[in-house]
Formats: sequence, C-alpha cells, structure tokens
Amino acid sequence: MSRRGQLGFGVAHVLTAALLVMGVFGGLPTRWMPIDAPALLLVVLHGAAAAALIGRHTLARTIAKTAAFASLGLGLLLIALLVWSASYLSGVYGPVGRGGALIMVLIVALAAPYLVAIPAGELLWLGQGTQRVSKPAANKKP
Repeated sequence: MSRRGQLGFGVAHVLTAALLVMGVFGGLPTRWMPIDAPALLLVVLHGAAAAALIGRHTLARTIAKTAAFASLGLGLLLIALLVWSASYLSGVYGPVGRGGALIMVLIVALAAPYLVAIPAGELLWLGQGTQRVSKPAANKKP
C-alpha cells in the first residue's frame, strides 16, 4: 500500500467518524437504539481504520476493508430507507410531504459521499494491492 494512499484514506476515516459523531450523537435530539448502535459501530470501525492506516499497522488492510464494507452496506441501507421515506412522504402527504421529502433527499446527498463513495473507492484501492496467483495447469496424459 502506498503511504500517500494510507494517509489519504486514514484522514477520510477520521472525517467520517467525526461527521457521524456530530450528525448522529450531536444532531439528533433523542437516542434510538436502531440508529445509535450502527452509528457507534461505524465510528469505532472508522476510528480503528484511521489509526491503523495512519500508524501503518500490519492489520491496516484488514481493518480498513472491514470498515469500508460495513460503511458501504449500512450507507446503502440508509440511502434506500431515506429514499423510500421521501417517496412515501411525497406521495401520501402531497405538497406538505414534499418538504419532508426534500429534507430526506438532502440527507442522502450529504451521506452518500462519506458512506458510499469513499468506502467504494477505498475497496477498489485496497483490491489493487492483492496479487492473484494462478494455478499451474494440470499435467494431462495423452
């Protein structure tokens, strides 16, 4: 892994963890376990990945892949649920619901880079360093 890539993705993990803490634990007025538990999991994973990548730990690749997969999966789930909620609000409540739907779409636009695009790019970057070993052809008898 290149040092520049490690530092770049390490900083991205720090930013993602900080934004999750501010957005979920600072921005939401009440605590709700179905939101807080996945957010806490992502904060811990992103913090560990940042420390491992910046500190050039031997398990940095594994920790970063785990954080990226978890972030990608939970990010896609969040986007799907927000888009479904936006369509429901807009369809059921008409003009009044369109305001709520707009807020949902804005949240998707703010979350997608950090929970989908960066983890997908990181998984591509981490996949470049793996070498594939081809098996030798089996000896065939004529």
